Amino acid sequence: AAYIAASGALLNASGAFCISGDHNCTNLLQTGAKSNAARGAEVARGFEIYCETCCNGVDDCLDVEACAGGGLPTGKYAFVFSYTGKPPEKFLPFIQGAANQTDGSSTFDLILIMTHEDAKQLDAQQKQRMEQYNVQLKEVDWAVPPNMKFHPKENWCGNQDFVRLHVFALEGYDAVAYYDTDIEFQGDVTPVFRCAARGHFLTTSGGAQEALNIGFFATKPNPQLLQAALAFAREANFSKETGWGGSGWDPNPDYYVGGECGQGFFHHLIYKQGQQASQMAFKEAGLVPGSLVAQQIDDVFGITRLKMIAGDCLDLTVPRCEHITSLLDHWDIPASA
Repeated sequence: AAYIAASGALLNASGAFCISGDHNCTNLLQTGAKSNAARGAEVARGFEIYCETCCNGVDDCLDVEACAGGGLPTGKYAFVFSYTGKPPEKFLPFIQGAANQTDGSSTFDLILIMTHEDAKQLDAQQKQRMEQYNVQLKEVDWAVPPNMKFHPKENWCGNQDFVRLHVFALEGYDAVAYYDTDIEFQGDVTPVFRCAARGHFLTTSGGAQEALNIGFFATKPNPQLLQAALAFAREANFSKETGWGGSGWDPNPDYYVGGECGQGFFHHLIYKQGQQASQMAFKEAGLVPGSLVAQQIDDVFGITRLKMIAGDCLDLTVPRCEHITSLLDHWDIPASA
């Protein structure tokens, strides 16, 4: 279990990962100015948050830098992003930060995943931006796995979540990391890649105590893992009472936000390899259940929308600050204190 002041939680919302059990924070996503943290602290000073489901319910979360230190000094890596439907006007807004990542002789590719049909909607300006930053377009056949058993026809976030399953099969890389397109990079994220390259599947918990935040994951690509996901999608039904494939909601007491979409699906498949539904999927794909080392980075508020950092959101009524406002509402924290 972990305790953290709300002001610290807002610091996490600006991109500081806590990657050790004692919550000594190392910034792996964004180097935020101290003034931003101080100003953000004014928003919710004095309130505490209790998180008993962070890092998959364990006391000691993965020390990413220590993990990275035991890996190879160089590698071939890829940042991966995705869009479904019509690409937004604010297209790949923070791609420059990813493009500027360097680490000695390591290489970093930038990949955008879209279905064939959705890619047809890219306009000339968006294509030019991709060319400017050398973003590779990876067109795929589906957003939702074929023959998926649980497939609501409306009011479902499946398309935008499940298209990122294709990341699992991006061969030719030592490690790949998926990030939502509204995450801003200003610091070094190489430790995430180096750790994932050692065979660790990395995620983080979410902002409303959901067991997994689908906005980030890193892994060593393996097409067999995609096959396991397809088998899981085909055989495992979803229930709000018992989760995916009847595997339950542990470490959460019950359903959490996004449980019926990628957040629940990924967690049940990857972190519940001891459950029958996951075991059957892994075996069908030729993988040994339990062989995938899945660990989480400790971050009470997960990978929140990093552009909406606390220092830029003193006025929480403006649209761009809605995400922070929703987090404060969830924890019953006043917008000012």
